[in-house]
Amino acid sequence: MDNVLNNDLISNWLTLTQIQMNVANELEAHLQANYQLSLKEFYLLLSLSEAPGKKLKLQQLESMVGLSQSAVSRLVSRFEAKGCGALQRISCDDDRRSIYTSLTPYGQDKIDRALAAFEEILLSIFPEQQVEQLLQQMLHFKQSKSE
Repeated sequence: MDNVLNNDLISNWLTLTQIQMNVANELEAHLQANYQLSLKEFYLLLSLSEAPGKKLKLQQLESMVGLSQSAVSRLVSRFEAKGCGALQRISCDDDRRSIYTSLTPYGQDKIDRALAAFEEILLSIFPEQQVEQLLQQMLHFKQSKSE
């Protein structure tokens, strides 16, 4: 019985991660085709747009974007190399070793447009009922294990 529960739990987890990958791939394709943004670039712009003063240190962006500090730095550099003017780097007045990445008004406009489309795509392709059912089953398995 325990083995059956574990197999069901693992199967549900794999299904949930497959759903996440499919949704992420759809979002990525749409962002690339319509806004010339990767999903990570979208997350970067979104994080900056929600930050106080629309600026963050690279270290702060790591967990928000889901990349290491060096990968975030490369992402910002590649974004700047596009020459679109969505980001700018600013030295920190308190600590000259720290650098802020700041969202420009153009960057804010770009993320606003992409965010509206992102939400539409997410609402249209996210299988809410299937995910809810999987999560309920996973919670049920967890509760039955702890009893």
